[in-house]
Amino acid sequence: MTKRDYYEVLGVARNATDPEIKKAYRRAAQKHHPDRNDGDKKAEDRFKEAKEAYEILSDPTLRARYNSIGHASSARRGPSRQRGGVDLDDIIRAARASFHDASGGGGQQQFTQQIGVPLEILINGGIIDVQVMMPESTGAYGQIRLTHTMAKITIKKDTAPSTVLHETINGMDVTLVILPQSSNGFFAHGIDIVKKIDISVIDALVGVDVKFVHPDGKTIHGDVPAGVESGTPLRIKGRGFAHPMGGRGDMIVVVNHVMPVLNEEQMKIVKELSNKLK
Repeated sequence: MTKRDYYEVLGVARNATDPEIKKAYRRAAQKHHPDRNDGDKKAEDRFKEAKEAYEILSDPTLRARYNSIGHASSARRGPSRQRGGVDLDDIIRAARASFHDASGGGGQQQFTQQIGVPLEILINGGIIDVQVMMPESTGAYGQIRLTHTMAKITIKKDTAPSTVLHETINGMDVTLVILPQSSNGFFAHGIDIVKKIDISVIDALVGVDVKFVHPDGKTIHGDVPAGVESGTPLRIKGRGFAHPMGGRGDMIVVVNHVMPVLNEEQMKIVKELSNKLK
């Protein structure tokens, strides 16, 4: 079956900007996502089609190659290597050639590095100092060594984990992949934020109201139900990281029982209660 033009799939013009393409993909992905269309095979196919289109059109090299060869004939290769009438092998070769030209043919080099960013910076935004590895010529036989340089990187508010940033540092293109760092007892689990809460076994028996400060600076109040077991996760909807395609993850509060320190009178009361419960 002949696949539709990628621009038609996303509903954008051929001269659409990168933000317009990204916005169109998000809209299509949200509409046809399998989680929102349970069991709808047509919606699943549309979702895959939109994802495929975005993979090509969001990459400048692949997009240029797609624009240049248009809907090429599929007679040369089997359908498994064809996407939207475009020969995938040709696109991949073009991308590899461009990469080698950039790294070894006198063009700009590109380097990828993971950087850790505290949770509260991802949520609230801010500027962080990052140590970046940079290549430097030794002057001997064209050899290159890696040195470290400090750079200030701006993190936008509601940046999702695994977001890719493209920065120019000392005249060189650097790709930074964000890894969330645990901070103040919070840590990331996908787009959810996890927090462990310690409560006494007595509070666990009768239930208790807990409160803590979210990484966004707001105070969260929550009721821990009576009889809750240690290790139970309690979910607070919409208080996690922003999702790249819209919406947010959740805050997951994990209850942990701790033994209280009792004085003699309190221990006597507990023993009396224990006898009554037998």
